[in-house]
Amino acid sequence: MMKNRGSMIFAMVLALVVIAAIALMVVFNKKDVKTDDTAATTNKDVETSTDYSKIDVTGQPMLGDKDAPVTLIEFGDYKCPACKYFDMEIQPKLVDKYIKNGDLKMYFINTPFHGEESLTGAHAAEAVLKNEPKKYWDFHNALFEAQPNDNHSTTDEWLTTDVVKNAAEKAGVKDVDKIVKAAEDKTETAAVDEDVTLNQKYMISQTPTVIINGQLLSDPLKLESIEKAIEDAKK
Repeated sequence: MMKNRGSMIFAMVLALVVIAAIALMVVFNKKDVKTDDTAATTNKDVETSTDYSKIDVTGQPMLGDKDAPVTLIEFGDYKCPACKYFDMEIQPKLVDKYIKNGDLKMYFINTPFHGEESLTGAHAAEAVLKNEPKKYWDFHNALFEAQPNDNHSTTDEWLTTDVVKNAAEKAGVKDVDKIVKAAEDKTETAAVDEDVTLNQKYMISQTPTVIINGQLLSDPLKLESIEKAIEDAKK
């Protein structure tokens, strides 16, 4: 009798433990669902597209003649080593061959994939574009030049406000302090958020992402592929 009673008590305790475990699972699952719903709501705010010909470049920095028949759009990050290669090695060749003769215009859209320092660079660049637009590309290039040349990780810290200051001075920016403050306080939220929205809308997943007249390049670091895309777009 005692043995049966003990078995009954054990069974009741076990049942309570199981019920409690199920209740906890339900609670955590509800929390997960809520989080996922929040994330889904955020994503639903931006309607995605793969029609790259419709990318709105209004207000974006442009290099070249606005009436050039071929448009190249780069989604890039100042913390990205591959972006430095594109802007330091490939861009100058495109300038000499296609931009100077009016065949090509280029746009750069911030794609801050690598945390706080990516945002530092993006806010600084947007501040230069807003306050001293003629100095934008000089600053843009100076910031990429400041990126370490060694095979560093994107998590290595280097894009500081001191680097922004030096790049602004090198570019000949008049109000260097304003640019440094923008980088430090992240004052260019509207412009940077606009770029991030474009990143989300067109599902940009790597930097650099290069698009020529609406066509996504599979190899944005191969000069021959870029030149072929430009020549095809000119036809």
